[in-house]
Amino acid sequence: HINIPFEEPLYETVPELTSRLAFVPEIKEVVTSEDLTAFAAAWNASSKKMILTGVNDPGVLSQDLIDFIGNEASVVVMTETTSNLHHPNFIAHIDTLITPFSEKAFLQLQPEILVTFGGMVVSKRVKAFLRKYKPKQHWHIDVLRAYDTFGALTSHIKQTPQNFFSFLKEKNKEIASDYAKEITAVFDYRTGKHWHFLEQAPFSDLKAYERILEALPAGSMLQISNSAAIRYAQLVPFDNSISVYCNRGTSGIDGSTSTAIGAAVASPRQTVLLTGDIGFFYDSNALWNNYIPSNFRIILVNNGGGGIFRILPGHKENTVFNRFFETSHHLDASHLAEMYHFDYYTANDEQELGEALRCLFSEGGKPAILEVFTPEKLNDKILADYFRALA
Repeated sequence: HINIPFEEPLYETVPELTSRLAFVPEIKEVVTSEDLTAFAAAWNASSKKMILTGVNDPGVLSQDLIDFIGNEASVVVMTETTSNLHHPNFIAHIDTLITPFSEKAFLQLQPEILVTFGGMVVSKRVKAFLRKYKPKQHWHIDVLRAYDTFGALTSHIKQTPQNFFSFLKEKNKEIASDYAKEITAVFDYRTGKHWHFLEQAPFSDLKAYERILEALPAGSMLQISNSAAIRYAQLVPFDNSISVYCNRGTSGIDGSTSTAIGAAVASPRQTVLLTGDIGFFYDSNALWNNYIPSNFRIILVNNGGGGIFRILPGHKENTVFNRFFETSHHLDASHLAEMYHFDYYTANDEQELGEALRCLFSEGGKPAILEVFTPEKLNDKILADYFRALA
């Protein structure tokens, strides 16, 4: 198994190499509280500050600090489902906000200071945005390491996010700014367009993820597999009491089911794995153990292959694409469920999905699989229509 970083579009070739090794300058490292004084001064002088959070365990910031950054007029906070951070003013669906942006809108969003903390960021669009519209300063907060994801890293601050933002809060001085207000207004507009589209959207991956996520039990643990599942989950809101995890690694599909079962064994909470079909079948041997809790649930969205490859630009409908990229198949999980003694439910449309979700979370005694079948060749079109409808 070899991981190779391909650039998009995946389906084309170039006559010669387009990437070259580049010298990476040494990044300044900051350790003591005394060293943070200059950062507080820069923070207080800037009217356009962005905080972007990747993967975090719940509780990485106390509520008073969440309120501090969420209510600052000069701060836009962007989170993902795996950030496990919530505030009414946070931009929780990044791609919903920025996908329809024009050049003028991107310039309006471009921060002077970017502060990041947590692990990997899912959104490719926000990474592309920050690589093109670079901040003047990029500070990454982590006690161990900092990656120059956007080619703009200026400081690695070796503090916990809790300690760093506590210091900023103590030294904070209000500055006149419409930055957060303007971006929030755009996001509110996009949110209205989001719900309007979903109300009339046909059954598809997007509609299935909406219905699934809104049905999850409060206080449960959600494990999401990689590829399309984690990306669709970024588009739809769900209960803030749910802790969200994803075995991101190098974005590979392997091990998601194993990780979810391990988490279910270690936690007394209701654990739900939300996965696509290729990732599920790839790691199906994870079901072969004697320790799976009876309240463990798998929701398998089966679109007949690696549907994310239809979303990526440049794909062509041919044998090579279907076999080697999308990995088209006609498999289902029924025999696996029977072999490993899981209860098994299916859904083929929105009404069946609603009924199956009620059964999935109301009946107990054994772990269970809900397999949701969505239209293989329609999902990418509906998702493209969704993003166009946000403008």
